[in-house]
Amino acid sequence: MPLFTKILFDLGLNPIGSGFYRMSLSLIFIFVYSKFSKIDMKLNKEDFFVLLYSSIFFALTSITLFASYKYINSGAATSIHFLYPVIIFIFSAFILKQRPSISEIICISCAVLGLFFLGDFKDVSSTRGVIYAGVSAFTYSFYSFSLEKTKKINLVKVLFYVNLFGSFMIFIFSLFLPEKISFNFSLPQFGLLILYSCILTIGATFLYQKAVAKIGAKYTSILSTLEPVTSLAVGLLFLKESMTYIQVLAVCMIVFAAFVLIKLKKA
Repeated sequence: MPLFTKILFDLGLNPIGSGFYRMSLSLIFIFVYSKFSKIDMKLNKEDFFVLLYSSIFFALTSITLFASYKYINSGAATSIHFLYPVIIFIFSAFILKQRPSISEIICISCAVLGLFFLGDFKDVSSTRGVIYAGVSAFTYSFYSFSLEKTKKINLVKVLFYVNLFGSFMIFIFSLFLPEKISFNFSLPQFGLLILYSCILTIGATFLYQKAVAKIGAKYTSILSTLEPVTSLAVGLLFLKESMTYIQVLAVCMIVFAAFVLIKLKKA
């Protein structure tokens, strides 16, 4: 996601525009799929407010995380953003009274430490960037908890309306800003925007929502820390990037946490 978003910034988009296009351009494909699959897309009053609530935090996450990329490097921003598993665990333990086991505490500790070892904090000098990334961790935590209330709703419907409501809110918000959302793109650039939206929305967002529906926000948040490991692997295999010993240790810690968590879930 950071790489794609940086490319959009090079096209002249700001964080608001990036969030808007991420959510909006895949909507037509999701809607067409729902029609072919004969999924009832009507919402009752309860579902409407649950999905509206989810979309608020989802939209805020996109805006704040993308904004952080403007001020600090993507590695540091991603590491700070991935504090959300810790927030989810603390919230679950103290608010929801779901006492974590020793194994779960070890998993979350390994995953978070691994992420910080992966992060590049050498050139982090912008307090604003750190704040944006930190806020995104909190909003994504609340978004994750809100998804647990959507378990009875069809996942395609959840995906469609969360992105529909979120993109609408971002668009309305942009009208009150001095820098508006840009709509001036060439055909290849617009194709890139569609690809960006489909990969993040139909791929990452849908899979995250499905995981929360299956195993809950707490376990999903830890398993999602594998995302930066995947990015590192892509760089290693396709971009011929190198890995430091610290990064190798970080990957081992994150993979270990995910492996133990899967074993716990199967037990």
